[in-house]
Amino acid sequence: MKLTRFDKLFGGGKGILLILAVAFILILALVPLFASGFWMRTLTMIFLLAAMAEGWNYIGGYTGYAAFGNVAFFGVGAYGTALAMLRLHFPFFLAMLVGVLAAMAFAVIIGLPVLRLKGHYFAIATVALATAAGELADFWTSFTGGAAGLTLPFFSPLKWSNQFFYYLSLLLVIFGLWLTYFVMNRKLGYSWVAVREDEDAAKMMGINTTWAKVSAFALSALMAGAAGAIYGYWSTFVLAEEVFKIDYTLQMILATVLGGPGTILGAFIGAFLYYILITLLVFFFHVGEFHETILGTVIILVMVFTPQGIMDFLSGKKRLTISSLLENIRMHRV
Repeated sequence: MKLTRFDKLFGGGKGILLILAVAFILILALVPLFASGFWMRTLTMIFLLAAMAEGWNYIGGYTGYAAFGNVAFFGVGAYGTALAMLRLHFPFFLAMLVGVLAAMAFAVIIGLPVLRLKGHYFAIATVALATAAGELADFWTSFTGGAAGLTLPFFSPLKWSNQFFYYLSLLLVIFGLWLTYFVMNRKLGYSWVAVREDEDAAKMMGINTTWAKVSAFALSALMAGAAGAIYGYWSTFVLAEEVFKIDYTLQMILATVLGGPGTILGAFIGAFLYYILITLLVFFFHVGEFHETILGTVIILVMVFTPQGIMDFLSGKKRLTISSLLENIRMHRV
């Protein structure tokens, strides 16, 4: 049976989900008209996480390579933007382009050798490279400011700064959704899935698997680098220990797994659920340090009962019933 464009978008789901997603984005566009500063900042952070998760989905969800060092691209994007603004006196958007290109170049340079590794070897190598990049930024005082970091100018006019970064982050998320849809309806996207399913078979079919993996890594860096650029200017301070936190990579992965890896809307929805749950636990239910335990329990339950993320149910591929949840356990048990 031939898939419609809606089916390709949602992995066999219904077009109504697209309508709901568009309506949701339109509502988000109106949020600054009535939301408080707290929710504006919270949603901006959600958008940045969603953008990074969308990028991680390229390499982890579609290509099947569990990258644990994508925070390096976030950090390079932040530092590249800050250095272009401070050293070259570029305006923000031009400096942001420099930061994004630097992150993509870094991804290509390290991707060519590292993507030859597989499994846990690849995962460990990416963590090591992210850690090394952070240490380099921390000790290269003459270039990056070292432990003192880099201080950026405030956005002007200051009273519009929350709205500016809110809408810029939202546009980045929308761009990520469009980019995912665009690529996954092209040969490049098909090659990613072929690599994930069976890389050796993909080679035998004539697919340039090296190009497929490096392109996924580079586009992943594009999203993380852009998020880092926005975050750096928004916070007006770039410090290695802040922008190279391994926690950011874990959040990207968890958001993608929660929503549904290898789907267009999965990372977007997962980021919202992940961050909203944290916000509710910490600021509204006041569970303190126990929020990580509760959040971890929720994620474990999701991975046990629906390993393909909640998009399995939202897309209509499966019904949210006890029998379907138990079937997932049987299908994915060791």
